[in-house]
Amino acid sequence: MLIRVVCLLFGLIAWQGQTALLMLSDDPKDKNLFSQQSSQDLASDSYQLLFAELPHYPVDIQIAPITRINTILNGNTPVCALSRIKTKLRQMYHLYSLPVHLFPSHRLYYYPVQQQIDPDLLNLHGELRGLTQLMSRYPKAVLAIETSKSYGPSLDAQIEQIPADQLLTRAGSDAYAAMIAMFEKKRSNFLIAYPSVFKQYAEANTLTQITSLSIAENPAYIPGHIACSKSPQTEAFLVAVNKALLKLYRSPEFLDMHLHYVPPSDKDMLMRRIGDLVLSAATP
Repeated sequence: MLIRVVCLLFGLIAWQGQTALLMLSDDPKDKNLFSQQSSQDLASDSYQLLFAELPHYPVDIQIAPITRINTILNGNTPVCALSRIKTKLRQMYHLYSLPVHLFPSHRLYYYPVQQQIDPDLLNLHGELRGLTQLMSRYPKAVLAIETSKSYGPSLDAQIEQIPADQLLTRAGSDAYAAMIAMFEKKRSNFLIAYPSVFKQYAEANTLTQITSLSIAENPAYIPGHIACSKSPQTEAFLVAVNKALLKLYRSPEFLDMHLHYVPPSDKDMLMRRIGDLVLSAATP
């Protein structure tokens, strides 16, 4: 698969008589994005909604590890990637769409039978005060993370302060499943993951044994974007993407799609966040 990805990087792809834009993802299930007939997960459903609004912009989805995607996006070839977190550093090198979806934010997962967390490490809201405090308290504990993945500015800054010997890293196109599998084998004490991703890849019995915590000062929702290399072709593509997204933000389908994957108690917060998207996008 990776050989094919490298070969495709020399230009755009001919597809049904049109020029298809190469679209990269680190999630293997995205390869079948356009053949799915039913709800799969928040990211897949959101891209199906979006690309249905863009019939004149065909894309060719290929799978690659995050480290390779990061390298490719830094080049001059017109190429984009799905489900990227936007950071100030990344904005210096890549172009970004408006948010395509709002993921319920990363949580810290652990087995309470294997690893207890002292109550003073939690704030009054029951949130973990911070990853650095956690790993300092338990110097022999290991946190599983994905290599070269951004977890958002707040968590990225905290992870940078954790000693390397307390981090279990994994790269590759199967990183989501592999990280959770290693966690289930007790190769790490803690794991950071999106709730939707953890539920998708974890074994059924794991879901009854683990506990998870939200992390203080981490946003309740993380926007996922399309990121592109800098080129005239990708700029034009993102103009069309953003126009379609502004239309979707106001549609009941966009809200209903999100509500399908979040608890009913989050409905009001989610509606406010989607309202914020509309207002921020409309503000010059």
